[in-house]
Amino acid sequence: MSLFDLERKIIAFFPINKRILLICLIFVSFSTFFATAQTKHQRYLDYIERYKMVALEHERDYGVPASITLAQGILESSVGQSKMALEANNHFGIKAYHWKGEVYGGDSLGTVGYRKYGAPEDSFLDHVKFLKGPRYSVLYQLDVTDYRSWAQGLRDCGYAEDEAYPTKLISIIEQYELYALDGGKRMGVPVATATAEVEEAEETTDSGRWHHRKRRNRTQQATVQEPSQEQQQPYTPLVQGGVASSADND
Repeated sequence: MSLFDLERKIIAFFPINKRILLICLIFVSFSTFFATAQTKHQRYLDYIERYKMVALEHERDYGVPASITLAQGILESSVGQSKMALEANNHFGIKAYHWKGEVYGGDSLGTVGYRKYGAPEDSFLDHVKFLKGPRYSVLYQLDVTDYRSWAQGLRDCGYAEDEAYPTKLISIIEQYELYALDGGKRMGVPVATATAEVEEAEETTDSGRWHHRKRRNRTQQATVQEPSQEQQQPYTPLVQGGVASSADND
């Protein structure tokens, strides 16, 4: 039923004083609905368009959902506009552990820098290779269309220290319908948009932006203790704490 048809029915059944109020309320409701449904920022769309084929190629070759890759790239790089993304082509905040290439940041006191790439596409390739490490092996038991469990699994396996990290990824995936790239559908009830949080991150410094991977750099002793067999717990999708989090990229 169109808005015009709805107005005609209101005119037929309600007195004049109530018609105006109802029509105004309906107009506001329709306007709010369509504004919410169509809120998609162009810079996000441009980012997705630029890197979606790369993400799909890596999904085919490495098994990482394209939706997850793109959502992480958008979130970690502030839609490709963070200082690290612009100066080091690093869209995923991967640190320079076990790295023989050029390093971005870091200092002589032992603070570890980040991997620097020749092009953003190199960062995307290194990212999916990084996720093939043993720490993330449990994720490949999940269906490629199960973006919610993938998002939560990354947090559980120690990729991010931020408890809201899965929600932010899921929000981006659902707002921009990235699940369609994996051949999937929207899952469950939509979550709140993370667009504002990503925009806010663009206004912070890089030292603050990478809060979820700073734990190892807080001391000069860059050591990580893997959880013992007794500490390890089986991974359960969408339940936090499946694997002890180290919040490091190694």
